[in-house]
Amino acid sequence: MAVHATGHFIKKLQAMIFEQRAFWLPKDVQDPNAYEDACGADPERGVAVVCDGVSSSLFSGRWAAILAQAVVASPPTAVDQPTLDAWLRECRETWASTIDESTLAWHQKPKMLEGAQTTILWVQLDGGPQIAPHQPYRLRIFSIGDCCLFHLRDGQMIGSFPFHQSSQFGANPKVLRSVFKRADVYAVDAMEAACEPGDVLALCSDATAAWALRQWEAGSPIDWDACWNMSVEDWQRWLIGLRQQNQIRYDDSTMLMLRVAGAPQPQPAPAARPIPVAQPGVPDPPQAQPSTPDGDLLDSAEAKLKGALKSAKGLLRKGLRDISESKWLKDRDSK
Repeated sequence: MAVHATGHFIKKLQAMIFEQRAFWLPKDVQDPNAYEDACGADPERGVAVVCDGVSSSLFSGRWAAILAQAVVASPPTAVDQPTLDAWLRECRETWASTIDESTLAWHQKPKMLEGAQTTILWVQLDGGPQIAPHQPYRLRIFSIGDCCLFHLRDGQMIGSFPFHQSSQFGANPKVLRSVFKRADVYAVDAMEAACEPGDVLALCSDATAAWALRQWEAGSPIDWDACWNMSVEDWQRWLIGLRQQNQIRYDDSTMLMLRVAGAPQPQPAPAARPIPVAQPGVPDPPQAQPSTPDGDLLDSAEAKLKGALKSAKGLLRKGLRDISESKWLKDRDSK
């Protein structure tokens, strides 16, 4: 019992490799259950994944979710084909076990032979300053299909994978099937890069990724920091606006953002006080009087006191002059 408690305590103390923000929007906002993307992450182990189910295949959203969960639980060894095959076989068995074929409609049964399809991209981060001071993290990226990763530093994109141009997106990306097909080739694209504390990684499904690359090519890159600080609801409203302007394709859209740990977070600047804008026919609002140092207050009070005394002396002289010139005083002196 003590060993279990100690192990639990150590797990609690394990530092997170990254912070995460997940944003998603279904193709049909009226039917969120039809959302067929999936994403997941384990910040302590440095693993994250995004999947994009192909809507023309059967139960692709379920297949995408199974793959995402499997990557987070135990990332496959992509460079070892037999190990990858064994990992994928377990995922396929899980997918098949969730489907009761006796309940399928007649037009669905032929599609079961083709299975569900999805694209996938996952990352693994290890090393870094937790292992040795000033050591960068090792970023490993694995991809099948057209989900993309954007590597950002100081708000600027320093790389993308596997695509670097919006023209690389096509109608038939490489996919992983939920059933085995001898003719299928699912070679994994992979790369490694150094990742610094404070870097941001954005894992995007294809609609969001293609739009981001078009923006970059047009010289209007995304404000990634603003995206990070958005609520999910604001992000969804923003994407709906892009759809209405025909800037982004109507499709399930997902973006999983990771901020690598180890860098001090910038403090927000204090909010600037609004400056009133004069409008025709509208009086300016009353302005508060500036505060005055103590010395200025004394000088001001002394000046006011001197003014009051001077005024009182003037009133006193005037009163005495009036009395001396009054008829009542002249009549009294003549008696």
